[in-house]
Amino acid sequence: MTYLALQRGVSLRRLEEPYLYDARHDELYELSQEAWDYLAGADGARAGYAAAGDPEFMAVLLEEDLVAEFETACSCPPRIGAQPGPSLRYLELYVTERCNLRCGHCFLGAPGGEDLPLDVITRLLDEFDEMGGLRLLLTGGEALLHPDFWELNDLLPRHGFRTVLLSNGTLLAGVAERLRVHEVQVSLDGMRVAHDGLRGEGSFDRAVEGVWAARAAGLDVSVSTMVLSHNRDDLPALEDLVLRLGARSWNVDVPSRCGALAAHPHLLLSPPESAGYLSYAFGGGVHDAVPGSTCGSHLMAVFPDGAGAKCGFYADRPVGRVEEGLAVLWSRVPRPSLDSLTCSCAFLEACHGGCRFRASTYNGEEQPDPVQCCARGVVTAGEGGGQ
Repeated sequence: MTYLALQRGVSLRRLEEPYLYDARHDELYELSQEAWDYLAGADGARAGYAAAGDPEFMAVLLEEDLVAEFETACSCPPRIGAQPGPSLRYLELYVTERCNLRCGHCFLGAPGGEDLPLDVITRLLDEFDEMGGLRLLLTGGEALLHPDFWELNDLLPRHGFRTVLLSNGTLLAGVAERLRVHEVQVSLDGMRVAHDGLRGEGSFDRAVEGVWAARAAGLDVSVSTMVLSHNRDDLPALEDLVLRLGARSWNVDVPSRCGALAAHPHLLLSPPESAGYLSYAFGGGVHDAVPGSTCGSHLMAVFPDGAGAKCGFYADRPVGRVEEGLAVLWSRVPRPSLDSLTCSCAFLEACHGGCRFRASTYNGEEQPDPVQCCARGVVTAGEGGGQ
């Protein structure tokens, strides 16, 4: 007689529909109500419980390593998170303003010294888990510089969401094996000369060393790159490096005119010049959006001062403070519909209007995002706004 339980890192998430979520691999499986009810009873304490499941369904669960069978009873109640839609699936947690670099294109501007207190972070992690959150994006500044980072680090395995540490990579070597996150995303903005020109001498080599350290520690790695005037010619060589590093995804994007970049306008390419480089990106996990809604319909951000907002670009437009509760903040996040935009092309549902903040830096928040327009050939070269 055997006993059945969900594998560690696998949880039930009732979002718009019932799901089974594997945080280890960032996989989301939609469930029928019958399947949900069955897995909700897989607590490791019911003898012969596996035999009560549909054989084909059980075969898939076992093949995908989503459940485990035990010879003796255990207390392994399934982790369940639930919330009404639209669901908060991705939380950007800016835990500190501290940073060891002074990057010429940082959208946050100059680093500061404020930190989100550990007790506040602890409460937010619990609330996000209870709401069925899927992915925590742990960032800063440089999150590793939070004074209580290692205490925070030890809290992470208690939760059912996937944790991704967003880092400049320069501090990872020597500490990667202590990390309890699922994934580390490191910023690489060109090859050595271009990257160091933005982030400081020696930062490229330390970042690459950090990626290898994360890989050696058994962590998933991904890479983030901003396309700028001084690094666009590096993209083919950088693509080779990203593949050699074994990255599970590569986020390639075009920055917005804000923060430190406002003082370095020469770094910014026009939309027609930059849009073609977006095709280098790959991967990206389970991100999606609410049909008929603009970007970020499952995302919000919390900042070191305790304010919450639509995303990292909207720090100056907070919707409230964490003392009110994460669910309350989430209920206030604006979610403009696609109908509210002036866009009307055939790609609108695919791009969700692009980045609303980036659109606002060109022609207005209800106007098209010229980078996305150019990437899809909607705006011809020479159009779509200049620098």
